[in-house]
Amino acid sequence: MMDGKDWKIVDDTHDDRVDNTIRECLNQANPCSFFLFAGAGSGKTRSLVSALEFLSKEYGKRFLQERRNVAVITYTNAACDEIKRRAQYNPLFSISTIHSFAWELIRTYTFDIKAYLREELEKRIEENQSKQLTGKPSSQAYKDRTKKIEKDTARLRNLSSIKQFAYNPEGNNTEKNSLDHAEVIKICAHLLHTQSTFRAILVDKYPIILIDESQDTTKVLMDVFLEIEALNRGKLTLGLFGDTMQRIYLDGKDKIADSVPTEWEKPQKEMNHRSRKRIVDLCNAIRADADGIEQISRHDKPDGIVRIFVASRQEDSKAIEELVRNQMAVACCDESWLSLNNVKCLTLEHHMAAKRLGFATFFEPLYGVDKYKQGVGKGNLAVISLFTKILLPLYRAYSEDNQFAIMQVVRENSVEFQTAIKAKTLTKETIDHVRDCAGKLLALWTDNDPKCIDLLRVCAWENLFEIHSDLRSLLSRNENTTQEDEKEAKRIDALSAALEAPFSEIGKYVEYIEGNAIFDTHQGVKGLQFDRVMVVIDDVQAQGTTFNYGKLFGTVPKSKTDIENEQKGKESTIDRTRRLLYVTCSRAIDSLAIVFYSDSVETDAHQIESSEWFLPGEVVRIREGTLKESGC
Repeated sequence: MMDGKDWKIVDDTHDDRVDNTIRECLNQANPCSFFLFAGAGSGKTRSLVSALEFLSKEYGKRFLQERRNVAVITYTNAACDEIKRRAQYNPLFSISTIHSFAWELIRTYTFDIKAYLREELEKRIEENQSKQLTGKPSSQAYKDRTKKIEKDTARLRNLSSIKQFAYNPEGNNTEKNSLDHAEVIKICAHLLHTQSTFRAILVDKYPIILIDESQDTTKVLMDVFLEIEALNRGKLTLGLFGDTMQRIYLDGKDKIADSVPTEWEKPQKEMNHRSRKRIVDLCNAIRADADGIEQISRHDKPDGIVRIFVASRQEDSKAIEELVRNQMAVACCDESWLSLNNVKCLTLEHHMAAKRLGFATFFEPLYGVDKYKQGVGKGNLAVISLFTKILLPLYRAYSEDNQFAIMQVVRENSVEFQTAIKAKTLTKETIDHVRDCAGKLLALWTDNDPKCIDLLRVCAWENLFEIHSDLRSLLSRNENTTQEDEKEAKRIDALSAALEAPFSEIGKYVEYIEGNAIFDTHQGVKGLQFDRVMVVIDDVQAQGTTFNYGKLFGTVPKSKTDIENEQKGKESTIDRTRRLLYVTCSRAIDSLAIVFYSDSVETDAHQIESSEWFLPGEVVRIREGTLKESGC
């Protein structure tokens, strides 16, 4: 039996060979691209930072003299900030999200961007005009295409007047010269694929490109990176860090490991430094049918508590989840489970969290509109930025009686103020007028929680801040109008319903989106870890179409499409759900509770037990009436 010192050495050094392999790959005397396979909790970021330390020591001075950098591409801003901090803000490293990286590459290529957009717009217009020839003018599809043609034609006409394009990874990008998030990626991929000069500039500037969470990097760009590496082998080192089991975004590259050239190094980390043994064992069982890869738990992290509570959907979810926390406190001998603040709760879909956190009135109408769904889920929906980016900071400054911060928000965002500055006509009268207008808005918050629509009206009446076109359509809406088509009417109806919410819901929504709330989504916690995790599963309430936990656990039969996809080796709903479950369960350090809502507790509990993922006693039934019997 090993003593404490011996096992610690074994655990800490088990994967050292991986970091050594990466350093060998980064050796510029004989560079080699690589794909590091690293499961949850394996210390992937630690290996990345170790690689950066090596590069700084060996090549930092030389690269900076040559005006070359090492590109580090991350998936989230939070990950970007963390790596910058751990790399001590070394100027050698260009650390950014994929969108920011792509924009930095293309931002000065105005002529090429115009050429791409012109070709794309002309193609779209031609395709839609062709469809109109056989379409019915009375149909919704025909009306939608008409609007698209008009919009694309107007943008095409405007192209020649654009002197420089604009893009903000965190902004609205609604100006005539703005590019949206998808366009930046597509244009960058196009230029890299079609222009040898553009590729040469990339390779010369960034001889080493390291991509974190590579399995979720947009497929179109990943394919181009692989193409460029093949064309510049020995000149460009491409390092991919990732785990195929943690691919949770549909636009990522499927089966990326299969696309890695045979000439690359493929090191694999085996240790799990995060979780206790029981949690590691469960995660191994979850991914067994996917790729069979198993992690090794640390000797100093034995035991661990796992429970899955199969609960009646007929019971109150808040009471159920409180009961679960109480039972986990007993099972774990850990009173911290009794406080929600000490537990990270993960939901399948955003609106499940919205109901639990108290911003459903604002969120749900917007989440139900296709045009808004993705943006409101990610927190970058342009139509609501007035509330999240301007009014919320303004309210926080007002609530703290911070006059300087109030005026700073107003100055930076006031239409009148900024117009005067650009025209160099700013006067004391202008400043006083803007201050008075802002005062009318602030007055709504005096001992009150105003509706969002009331705040919007004041902003519009006083011309205080820029108003999104959809919000203007809402304000100018006439009950007798015939201008709205079906989709526009649905969109404006959703806005109208959402803005009936009290403004306090905006704060709750932003807190959630920024990852500071008690609840989070399965997708939003990748890369994070928590002592206590409660995963909430309810396929009915989630209303999702791409995930289904019932099918994964076998409580719901597979569809014909599921079976066909499996037979053809295509990705299925079960595959996607398995990855999500793996991501959520692997966030837990010490203890994990899964709450599975069911219409048939006994039947579903029995089916879950038959999966053999859970040990005897780990499947707990909470039948209808249990809460009453327990006094809850």
